[in-house]
Amino acid sequence: MVKNYKIIGISGSPRNKGTHYMVKTVLETTSSDYELINLKEKNIKPCMACGGCYKTHKCAVKDDMREISRKLEKADAIVLGSPTYFANVTGIMKNFIDRCLPLYLSEKLKNKRVALVSVGNFGKGEVRYLDGFDVEKAIKDPVKRRRLGKTIRRCLNIMKFFCVYHMEMKVIGSVIAINGKPESTRNQLIRLGEKLVK
Repeated sequence: MVKNYKIIGISGSPRNKGTHYMVKTVLETTSSDYELINLKEKNIKPCMACGGCYKTHKCAVKDDMREISRKLEKADAIVLGSPTYFANVTGIMKNFIDRCLPLYLSEKLKNKRVALVSVGNFGKGEVRYLDGFDVEKAIKDPVKRRRLGKTIRRCLNIMKFFCVYHMEMKVIGSVIAINGKPESTRNQLIRLGEKLVK
């Protein structure tokens, strides 16, 4: 582990449950100095598309994103997490991503290490196309398990595309929980945290 490593965790969940658990577990495993930011507790307004940041590399909007951006710039590594909403990240995570435009233009996050986590909950009756679908059996069936994980992987890939192709960060790994029970991925999360600080 690198000495004085600083890691910022970003949770895009409107609740302190699955995603919060996953991000926090990765952070704690690193044994590094970390901060977990819950986007639901922050005032982050939508991007106004004013174009001001194209020249200044600073956002004209005065809200909590300014402080979050400074923390991300100083971080050695980042953990991003979002629950899956319609095979996508949550609205608050997308809002955060949109407001990272100044960081994209300034390339301040380039080459930073990042770990990604996502969770989906396929409880009986929660998803229309799964009505009558035995989730517990599906978890044990490789073909059906892929069906369950498809939307969560798409959510994860949206974050990955943002990190790699826009911010030019280095994704060192990812973990998904497809059954709404992130505790079942604890060993994977621990390995991810260890890998983040290697």
